[in-house]
Amino acid sequence: MDVRQLLRSPPVKPQFGPTLPDLLAPRIDSLPRIVARILAALVVVVVVVVVMIVVRLHDPVYSYAGPPASLKFNTSYSRAMTREPVRRPTLLALRQNSSVGLAASFEIATLRLPRYSGEISGLLPVIATNLIRHLTAADPSFVLWSQGRTRINLVPGYTFTFQRTIGGRPYWGRYVLLTPDISGDREALEISMLTDPALLAVAKPPITPDSVASVGVLFEPLERLRFG
Repeated sequence: MDVRQLLRSPPVKPQFGPTLPDLLAPRIDSLPRIVARILAALVVVVVVVVVMIVVRLHDPVYSYAGPPASLKFNTSYSRAMTREPVRRPTLLALRQNSSVGLAASFEIATLRLPRYSGEISGLLPVIATNLIRHLTAADPSFVLWSQGRTRINLVPGYTFTFQRTIGGRPYWGRYVLLTPDISGDREALEISMLTDPALLAVAKPPITPDSVASVGVLFEPLERLRFG
């Protein structure tokens, strides 16, 4: 390999030149061969490091193709979260840990819908109410904070927020129910989130359970979810 030629003519497009090696070429020609080789090795190392950084900054993407095909979706998530093993009906489970335990979690599961007429907006509040009753019965520390309609990337859905205690520590949470269409779907996505309230310190005041997924690692997988 001609290290001097490598340093003088790196693989870049002409419109981005002249490069630093081009400008230094006359000086490089006067360097001993061993020095030129060392400089070439450093150039290679720098390129490798840059490529590794770019790869690490590219967030992982999760895609689901069905069944049913109508429920096809994809989303991305921060590398700060680790993907956990799941079993149906859960499709995706993400977790972020801190020095004291759970910091944040994000799960997507499929939810079978009963037969209904009209638009899904009339059914989702009923499903949410039943889910809230179940959570209240299963966990005495569960306290409902708010509930109502929502939109995730222009897709209408229903959401409720809450607070609860896990292992003696307070957590805030949020559920979101979504369907691809406003009528006719027989399956929905049930998205559940938990976070340590301390992670929401950078959210716009007032900071309450309604702030869940407005900032931080839970914002990305929720707001980047796309059907189709």
